Amino acid sequence: MNMSYRMNFALRMLLPLFLFSSYFFFSQSRLTLVIAVLATIQVIIFGVEIQRKGDWSKINLQHDQRTRENARNAGNIVYWLTIGVLVIGSLLIQKSVILMSYQNLIGYTILLTIVLKWIIGDFLNNQEAVGD
Repeated sequence: MNMSYRMNFALRMLLPLFLFSSYFFFSQSRLTLVIAVLATIQVIIFGVEIQRKGDWSKINLQHDQRTRENARNAGNIVYWLTIGVLVIGSLLIQKSVILMSYQNLIGYTILLTIVLKWIIGDFLNNQEAVGD
C-alpha cells in the first residue's frame, strides 16, 4: 500500500517498540534485545534518509512491479531458510545437542525471519536502484 513517508515511519516504529516491551516485560532474552536494537537502527536510518531528502509529506511509492518481485523473492528465500532452520534445530534439540525448548526455537526463528526478510528485500531493492 502506498502511503506517506511519515505514516510508513510511524508503522516501522511499532516493531522495535513491541520488541523492547517484550524484552523488558516478558522474555529477558538477549536475542530479543539484539533484534530490537537492530530494528531500531533500521528505523533510525530510514528516518535520516527521509529527513535528508525532505520527503516527510510525500507519498512513498513502494509497491511497483520491481519491489513486489523483490519482496516475493525475499519471501521465498526466507521460507526455505525457515524450514531448514526448524528441521535442523528440532533434530539438534531431539539429540540433546542444544539445550533449548521447541517454543524458543520457533520464537527465535520467527524473529530471525522477519529481520532477514527486511534485509534481503532491502538488498534486492537497492541492487535494482543501483542498476538503473
